[in-house]
Amino acid sequence: RALIEAGFERLPGWRLLGAGAYFAYVEHPFEAEASDALCQRMVRDIGVLALPGTMFMPESDPAGARQLRIAFANIDKDGIATLFDRLRALKPA
Repeated sequence: RALIEAGFERLPGWRLLGAGAYFAYVEHPFEAEASDALCQRMVRDIGVLALPGTMFMPESDPAGARQLRIAFANIDKDGIATLFDRLRALKPA
């Protein structure tokens, strides 16, 4: 969890909203791209699977379009470093 918190502090434009033992809930920096579309692009372009915030928010709440849930329970220190390298490489659509 400490590595996730530190990683998001150094990742420009991304904001960690909360982190537990298994998941990080974050706000992404791509204002023009909804989280469901971004999650599909992340799998395709950088090999990172995340769940869109729209799965956790009511349709009437626009915040879900800017948020993602990323699981980190099954990756080690090197995997977390790779996650941040890949997120850093992600550019606006």
